[in-house]
Amino acid sequence: MENVIEKLRAIEARLDASVYTGNVGDENWREIDDILDAYKPEDYTVECVATEYGEGGRWTTTEEDTYKVTQADGKVAHFSVNRERPATEMQEGGDFTFEFAEVVPKEVTVIRYVSGRAA
Repeated sequence: MENVIEKLRAIEARLDASVYTGNVGDENWREIDDILDAYKPEDYTVECVATEYGEGGRWTTTEEDTYKVTQADGKVAHFSVNRERPATEMQEGGDFTFEFAEVVPKEVTVIRYVSGRAA
């Protein structure tokens, strides 16, 4: 059984050590994509547990996907992929940057102010 969690951690360390940002389509991106987007992976499962869309500009927008990786031995880790996405069809296939990090789930309470009147 291969340890995909350690493989993903090694990729994260490689990206952290680099002075350059990761680009969609580069070697690191392909390795991450091969693991997280594998068709019927062996010895592990991957579940996208959250997707958030961020602010965008005229040409790009951001998307952050969080994945839960569970190995057959029961080990679990969460990883976040934050990448630029094209905002129009003219940017399709462009070289956009991405960030990759291990994350941990944490419950957070948020207070939101909505329309209404105080009692």
